Amino acid sequence: MRVLVSNQTTLLMQTSTTESNTPVDMRIEYSNGIPVYTDYIEALYYLPPECMSQSLHGNLNWTTRMATSKAEVVTGWASQNLNLTVEAGSFESLNITLTVLAGLDSGTLMLVYDVNSGIMIYEQWIPVSGSQISGDIIVFSLNAVISPPETRQTIVNFLLAATVFATPTAMLLHLIAKALRRKHGSGALEHIGLRPRDGFPVRPMYLLVLGGLLNMASTMLPWGKSAGLQAYLPLSLSSALAGSDTISISSPAFLTTSLLVHTSAILAWLSIAIHIYTHKTIDAQAVTIAASALSFMSAIVFLQTSLTVSFGLPVTLLAGAILLGGTRITKFTTRKSNISNIKES
Repeated sequence: MRVLVSNQTTLLMQTSTTESNTPVDMRIEYSNGIPVYTDYIEALYYLPPECMSQSLHGNLNWTTRMATSKAEVVTGWASQNLNLTVEAGSFESLNITLTVLAGLDSGTLMLVYDVNSGIMIYEQWIPVSGSQISGDIIVFSLNAVISPPETRQTIVNFLLAATVFATPTAMLLHLIAKALRRKHGSGALEHIGLRPRDGFPVRPMYLLVLGGLLNMASTMLPWGKSAGLQAYLPLSLSSALAGSDTISISSPAFLTTSLLVHTSAILAWLSIAIHIYTHKTIDAQAVTIAASALSFMSAIVFLQTSLTVSFGLPVTLLAGAILLGGTRITKFTTRKSNISNIKES
């Protein structure tokens, strides 16, 4: 079912009574964030923040002022806040129950909205003739939602991504500048690699770099699937560029996962920089262990979302294992080198 609304949000929905897969277009109009027209009341699939705020405070007068293409009149209303779990996840919801007259028919219409996004996640219409329920019970349930992020959210996404890429980018620029200086001085471009200070083994560094790269990649990859769609981490660069599921925004567990993964990526590259540019090997190892621990924690938290696992989770687990292994090898090799130096002295 395709719904046309003013903010260009696309809803992927299914109905238990639809016998055809042919898309149906419905029009909804808003004025100052309040619905003023809908083809029929059951088609009111989105409440803007202004309307949601009024409804949460029990002000449902707007329901009696909407124009429709049918002779529908709202004669009674009630609202209730609740937590609702559907296929797309768990939502903090607003339940609006309306008593509707439509010509000779009357009935009760229940509309349940996600408080954070304003998207309808459940709908039920029960027509009543006297004391007997007649007609079909139409139930719409939300599978997934694709919504372009707001400007403020997009800025946050890019700032967080910039923080993740800041350390490796600075290190790369430093290596390029160093290579250019040597080229200018000797007339030949020398090979410049990641060479830590004396006393730190070089080979384990490549493991740490690989773990850091995988951590960065996990922030860009899809982490879950819903209704055949890939769900990227909220606040990630991918969700800013490709659009993110409102599942990501509405689920606290998914948001926590995103923060843990991004923090792990930041710490991983910070530990590499400490290894390369300082003598504080113990501090660097502690930061690496923290990055690895956050990778494993993010996987545990993500499993609480009940989403189908995609590429992000195994990649971040692999990154955490490599970082932990690189730290272990570094610690062993450094200790062996120190013992060797003591014997030689």
